[in-house]
Order: sequence, then structure tokens, then C-alpha cells
Amino acid sequence: MKLAVFASLLMILPFQAVAGSCVGKRVDVWVISGHDLTGDGLQDPDPYVKVTIGSETKHTKTIYGNAYPVWYEKLQFKKASSDMMKIDVWEADEGLRGDDDHLGTCMEQLKSGGKQWHKIVCTTTNDGTVKLFYKCF
Repeated sequence: MKLAVFASLLMILPFQAVAGSCVGKRVDVWVISGHDLTGDGLQDPDPYVKVTIGSETKHTKTIYGNAYPVWYEKLQFKKASSDMMKIDVWEADEGLRGDDDHLGTCMEQLKSGGKQWHKIVCTTTNDGTVKLFYKCF
């Protein structure tokens, strides 16, 4: 009897580990807002956010002249190829230089939770933050 129970657990445990993975599942990411983001010198920033899962990258629109942007933008990854999500916060430079400023990067281990939304607060340089939610299903 003990052998049968042990054998049953060995069959179930690997499937439980896979069930928590987002690989092969759809991942919806809502980029909500930023707080206290920085820009170039005295100007207000022109922030945007890039989200990467595996080799696929999506980005929000740029919010011009706002240290407290509200994107409320959905980024959808139809079939995730990784359980890691990279969040890059950028400040757009539309002037002569044309090179955007990197404000910070956060890495998040994705967790499958069915209908549960997972909150992320990504802290940037100079203690700015960007708030996101995601779920994979």
C-alpha cells in the first residue's frame, strides 16, 4: 500500500510543477502607471515601458512631459516562451540626440494563477516606480 501511494505521488508531483509555469500560455500584462519618474535635466520625462517575455518584446505608448504617467495599456503575449518577464522603463529623447534614457530594469518570475492577477511594482533609478499587473492562463 505504501509503495502504491509513493508511486502515485511520484506521478503527480512533476505535473504540479509544470502547472505553475506560464510557458506555452497566454500572458496579459497591464501597464498601469508610473510615479516620480525622472527626465533630462529640468524637463519632465517622456516615459514608456518595454516588456519582454522570452524573445518577444512589446511596449507602451510614450506619455510626453509627465513624471506621473497613466498608461492603462494591455500588452498581450499569446504563447509565452519563458517564465521570466523583463520590464524596462525608458525616457524618450525626441531632440537632437535621439538616444532614449534607460530609467531601470526589473525581472519577474512569472507564476500561473488561473484568474489571479499578480501585482508588480518596478522601482527605477532615483526611486521612481511603475505599477503593472499580469496573469497567465
